[in-house]
Amino acid sequence: MKNAHSVPESSRQADPPSNSRRSLFRLAAGSLLLTTLFGQRPMAAAAATSSGGTGAALGAWASGGTRRIGQATSFPDPFTDSLESACRLICSTTIGPCHGASPERVDISDGWDGIPLRMALRVVDEACRPVPDAIVEIWHTNYTGGYSGDIMRMCNNDPDDRDRQFFRGYQRTDARGVAAFDSCYPGWYRGRAVHVHVRVQIGDYQADDRAPSSVVTQLLFSDELNSRIFEEHALYRTFGQPDTTLDTDGVIGGEADKAPYLFEVSRLDDGVMFAHKTLVVRQSMDDPLCRASGARRGGRGPRGEPGDPPPGRMPRPDGRSPARGE
Repeated sequence: MKNAHSVPESSRQADPPSNSRRSLFRLAAGSLLLTTLFGQRPMAAAAATSSGGTGAALGAWASGGTRRIGQATSFPDPFTDSLESACRLICSTTIGPCHGASPERVDISDGWDGIPLRMALRVVDEACRPVPDAIVEIWHTNYTGGYSGDIMRMCNNDPDDRDRQFFRGYQRTDARGVAAFDSCYPGWYRGRAVHVHVRVQIGDYQADDRAPSSVVTQLLFSDELNSRIFEEHALYRTFGQPDTTLDTDGVIGGEADKAPYLFEVSRLDDGVMFAHKTLVVRQSMDDPLCRASGARRGGRGPRGEPGDPPPGRMPRPDGRSPARGE
């Protein structure tokens, strides 16, 4: 029997051109800027709108998963700016109840459908120097808001997902401190804004939740971007609007400045999402590490962490609450 969440052949798209991306829509501070790219060189903004829209006039987000992403060389280099002395440690967050072992790989999708997403992460230290050969591990949900892995039943939206490793992976940074992943834009679950978990380690990869790490944190997307995707995109709108915004999020909602936890997001002209972020991490495990502040709310997560509600509780499209383990 075919799994209900497998990617149907009808949803697969034609192979993308490897070097056809020429337009980039930059979503920042609630505005949308159109930038033209020639190869790797961005030109001046050619058009702007304050709507942050993703309608037909400006092009829609693609479907079809990572097979739509194409070649790495067709993406702009987002890390050409000089950091100088502006490097500030990113604060830690809970690792959450749904972390598990990750394989070393670039494409972490395991063939799932979704908005194709290229994530580029740069790791630097407090002196703004690149950290080469660091391990960057990421994990997040599929578009249904469920995790993979046999960790806790509430992490999965489908029992079959316990035997899978979709949307989990790690890579080592290059000489510039950069690692990139091919993935899909995540879904949401009750009590959390849309997010991606990130952990940085030095040395050998250790899967244990309590393994020494330079940082364990989370990166999120703007409320405007989330709202438009779950309103307009055929695959995501089935699940309705997220019930949690950045301000009400239990992990970073209490932060006055949420910019350190937000991806810089662009839409390329073929509908692929491009998200990037620079992570400033500590040089020594003995260095103190700040902790992000979540919005105040009652209750604690399954491991006692404040503000990290159990996943796998997203309302079904029919409006009924899912049973435990769904």
